Formats: sequence, structure tokens, C-alpha cells
Amino acid sequence: MRSVGHVGGDVDPNHMDSVAVLSMCNWVMAELVRVFHGLTIAEAQKVVDAIAEIRIPVIWSDGNVKRVLRSELNLREQILLLVAVSVPDVSSKELIEWIEEDDKAYFMKTLRKVHTKRLVEFTEKTDRVKTLPPGAKFVQDLVRKKNLSDI
Repeated sequence: MRSVGHVGGDVDPNHMDSVAVLSMCNWVMAELVRVFHGLTIAEAQKVVDAIAEIRIPVIWSDGNVKRVLRSELNLREQILLLVAVSVPDVSSKELIEWIEEDDKAYFMKTLRKVHTKRLVEFTEKTDRVKTLPPGAKFVQDLVRKKNLSDI
């Protein structure tokens, strides 16, 4: 993707171009799903979002269980990492099992704080948790700052 479509040195194409390419690929996939399966735009986007998997090397999974491989990360960081790799969402019960948190009241208090800070959307009625854009940014920064792309 280096120097794609940019003349001169005023623009760093790496991040800007990758965001554009990702957005276009997302749109193309949603359109293909919508047309070939006769879905609405919203339904097609949900399908595309469900198949888009975020991979963070510090998270191990066997398909049923997920584990954060760096035990020094605090509970909030572990919650955010696990929610980020669980597309489209995950239950608080699954998070408790994956983190192996014994103090469920403390876990729920932490999850509610993360929700209040708008890093995740936690719907208690359905027990579903999903990442919000500020949470995705937090995870990106955390992966860089703590070098979580390499276990």
C-alpha cells in the first residue's frame, strides 16, 4: 500500500489508504452478500461484521474458549481485548469464564464502568457486550503500547 495514489511527501499513505481500502472492501462484501442472498443492507452488514474477525496474538482460542496470554494485564484490559476479538458480541458469562474471575460482583462492576466510559455497549437485559469505537481505539493503543502483537 506504500505511496498509493499520492504524489509528493505531504501525505502519509499508510494509515489513510489502509482505512480507505478496508472500508471499500467492507462495502463490496456487504453488497455481494446483499445481492446474492436477497438481504437488506442492514442484514448484509451484520453478516459481513460477523465474518470479520479481529486477531490479536495475545488472545488464544480453541473455538470455544478464549484466553488472554499475558496475566499481568488488568481486568479492564482483559475485558476489552476479549470483547474486541468476539464479533459481533459476547456475553458477560463467557467473559467471566474466559478470564476465570472468581469475584463476579467485581467483574460486573468493572464491566459497568467500561460501559459507562463508552468503551463497550453492555446490554444487561440480553447480557450482550460489544466494542464501541472508543473501545476499539483503546485496544489498538493497548496492543501498541504493551506490545501485545507478539507473545
